[in-house]
Amino acid sequence: MTDFSFGGITIPKGTKRLYVTAELVASNGDPRIQPTGFPDIGPVFYPDPSGQHGQICLIESEASMANRLEEVCVADKYEGTLLPELAGLPHIRVMKGNRFMTASTLDGHRCASEYIMKAKFKDNEKDKDGKDVKTGFKKDEMLVDYVKRELDGTGDNVPAANVPRIFRIAMESDPLSLIHGFQISLKNVMTFVGLRSPRALTASIVGLNAQPVGVPGVRIDPIGTGDAGQAIFRKERIVAQKIQANFAIDVGLLTGLSVGPEPANEETQRCRRNLLVAIALWKIARFLKDLSDGHRLRTECDLVLESVKYKTRWKDRSPHDFPFDQIIADGERKNGDKPAEGSLLGLIAKAMLPSGRSPLTLEFGG
Repeated sequence: MTDFSFGGITIPKGTKRLYVTAELVASNGDPRIQPTGFPDIGPVFYPDPSGQHGQICLIESEASMANRLEEVCVADKYEGTLLPELAGLPHIRVMKGNRFMTASTLDGHRCASEYIMKAKFKDNEKDKDGKDVKTGFKKDEMLVDYVKRELDGTGDNVPAANVPRIFRIAMESDPLSLIHGFQISLKNVMTFVGLRSPRALTASIVGLNAQPVGVPGVRIDPIGTGDAGQAIFRKERIVAQKIQANFAIDVGLLTGLSVGPEPANEETQRCRRNLLVAIALWKIARFLKDLSDGHRLRTECDLVLESVKYKTRWKDRSPHDFPFDQIIADGERKNGDKPAEGSLLGLIAKAMLPSGRSPLTLEFGG
């Protein structure tokens, strides 16, 4: 990968990681924060191994942040439609007749969801070989069978040399899954564990020098049947000296994936890798933009952004301001009706992704 610039950030050739650290505060001035909690465990506290920040409390987990970073891409979270800035980006929608069922943009396992993998290609206009004229898929073929066919595999028997093809398949059907990770594993259908990609964009929110605070609550039961539960209860909250959102983009992973078309085209592969990095940056920028105006993560966890920095080397002691406003603005730029050079739409066009897959519509039920 050569140097790549997007939204005011230049990522030098050979960069392995890009780190973004944001300082947050409670938007209402009350230092009590409702952290993420788990049944029978409550808030998660752990000591800082360096001894600098006392107890650390997990306010937002990596899994929860992945969900939030996925949501910034969608125009309608209940339909899975993408924002205009990502027009032309492949993604998958599953229908049952005219009824929407799920989409790779909102399903927990993205393109690897069992519902999506077992869905069939819809019966659209076919060519003389029985393939869809827009997508090239076979009539009534399940997505999982298409994957097997592309990998020259049968059941769990996939030639090791063909495994990297899964990244091209994902790039051409659901590129966002390469950013958030996936694993194709369907019981009794396909359980080859090597068909996966790790999460390339990770994030969490933590409280530093955090202490638990028990807050009492009272539940009013005007009917008086007692079915409303305990009238007086305790709520687990924390106070923290500092609240920090941490993001990491595995640039080395994204720029090393074999996502190019077949036959091989190095320039198109480079453009596809750049697109993945740009989308990861844009996702962080969109989330931070929400935080800059105050963003409620849960009922009593309303946070606002104070400052944000980034660096491309962990030991860099002089991080740069993260230009989230410029990233968003550059991502949306147009020249009249055409996408501007360096915009997300421009990068999508350069990636030469297959047409007819934005969205790729499948029929529910295999």
